[in-house]
Amino acid sequence: MTAILDIGGFSLSFRTAKGIARVLDRVDLTVRPGEIVGLVGESGCGKTTLVRAILGALPEPVAKRGGGHILLDGVDTLSGGKAAQSMRGRDVTFVPQDPFASFNPLFRVGTQIRDLMRWRGPGPEGSRRDHSRQTGEAAVHAMLDAVQLPAGVLVKYPHELSGGQRQRVLIAMALLPQPRIIIADEPTTALDSILQAQILSLLRRVAVERGVAVLFATHDLGAAWEICDRVTVLYAGQTVEIGPREPFFRAPRHPYTRMLLESMPEPDRALRVIPGGVPNPLAPPEGCRFNPRCPRATAVCGETRPPLSSAAHDHLVACHHPWTDAEQVARG
Repeated sequence: MTAILDIGGFSLSFRTAKGIARVLDRVDLTVRPGEIVGLVGESGCGKTTLVRAILGALPEPVAKRGGGHILLDGVDTLSGGKAAQSMRGRDVTFVPQDPFASFNPLFRVGTQIRDLMRWRGPGPEGSRRDHSRQTGEAAVHAMLDAVQLPAGVLVKYPHELSGGQRQRVLIAMALLPQPRIIIADEPTTALDSILQAQILSLLRRVAVERGVAVLFATHDLGAAWEICDRVTVLYAGQTVEIGPREPFFRAPRHPYTRMLLESMPEPDRALRVIPGGVPNPLAPPEGCRFNPRCPRATAVCGETRPPLSSAAHDHLVACHHPWTDAEQVARG
């Protein structure tokens, strides 16, 4: 199946007062139509930077593209052309981390949704936008129904809604243009555990019912387990593992992925941590950037960047010494 989002060998750096920060290093990631892909990793691994690159929201001229591509339906989103610009907010939409900061506090929710409809709303049969009030109102109410919100939220100001309601409104606004893919950047971070579960269930449901692809950036592996079809792991700006949810969680291949999963809290078990810290992007290690913290590292790991290679069906790993099937069985 052709990917709707195809990122290949994408590198990005930032000019800083202290030098060049090599933030993303030949990142690979794909999202197929209708699937939910988790983008996971520790804070500072490059998730939000990659999301901003996809959305074309990088600061100029501080950000410098180092190579590779980001293609949305075959269109280079970083080209600056009219086709790429028209896709943003229409074919690709965004659900941010902080639902409160995403609204203008001076206008009612309904006003802000209708403003979005005026510019990005769906049109008849996928052609030009139909701006009639009747069609717009019907679409707004349909989206509110889809995210299980009453029409009464339209007359309220953002501060009058709960955190969960605000996040549901943002999901409805992301769905309004009838996008091909939604980018969700840590959309449950500001919510309590009950609301997190509700929002995750909602994202999963609307993705399945409407056939919308979702790129779900999160540091929460539990959230990735709940809703994702596949998972891509970033470490210090490098893609280290890509795999379907079940084999990914059952038998991770990359040492970092395994240690990351083992660091998740469990009852009746001492907390486990990954020794060391995320490297400084101003002076990252050569080769595999995880090699200074990796218990399986050898000299080659610090000399040569391992390519993504097949570990099993649809399961890729970038490691010179990945976990093998025999080791997985022996470890249990």
